[in-house]
Formats: sequence, structure tokens, C-alpha cells
Amino acid sequence: MKTFDFAQRLEEIQIALAHLFDSPKTSTVSLLEEGDAIIVHLSWVVDSHRDSTLDARCAATIHATRVQLERYAGLGTAQRRTIQQRIRQRVRARFEACRDPAQPGGACTFDVVLDEAIFDAESDAYFPSIE
Repeated sequence: MKTFDFAQRLEEIQIALAHLFDSPKTSTVSLLEEGDAIIVHLSWVVDSHRDSTLDARCAATIHATRVQLERYAGLGTAQRRTIQQRIRQRVRARFEACRDPAQPGGACTFDVVLDEAIFDAESDAYFPSIE
């Protein structure tokens, strides 16, 4: 049986998300574990000003289950990287779909629910849905 540090595996996903979007200021990533639910919150600046209270931000709330992430955590490095890329693709697709052109810099807030297909390490046919 493979052993792994679950917290370290969660941190891998957080790091992958932290560098997803170009941002004039540092992106923030936080994680909340609540029972079977694991929620990652990502926030980044899309339009920066000298006074940071005027910055336009986007925020994504990513929902996964503990079972999904435990399955991810038990995979090899190459498979985990593939899943990280799928998560990144899914978040980027939702961002593109949710950008609000009426807001400065396209500021937006959106949720992403990670489905089982993202965590299917054997599948090469993953295509993100933007619903």
C-alpha cells in the first residue's frame, strides 16, 4: 500500500492553482476541510490600482470531496500532474465563461465543482465542461 502525506497533496493543488492566472499582485489560495467537503478558495487581481482598495479581483471557489482527493493523493507523480492540469483547465474555462465585461478588468466570482471525470487517472479523454 502506498503511503502519502494528505496535507502535502492538497498543497500541491493549491500551488498549481496559485500560479494559474497572471496577476499584478500575489494570488491568494486558502483551503477549508469540512467533513467530506474540501473547498479551495482562489483569489487574484485582474485590474490593479495604486490604492489596493480599488483593485478589481476575481475569486473562484473550488469544491471537491475527501474521497476524490484521497484517490488523487494515492496516485503517482505523473498522474497527479495530469489531474492538476485538468483542475486548472476547468477553473480557467469557468473564468472565461464568467468574466463580466461590465466590471473593471472583467472582475468575477464563480464556483467550480470538480466531477469524478477529473480524477479518473486512466482516462485520456477528459474535456472540461463550463456549466
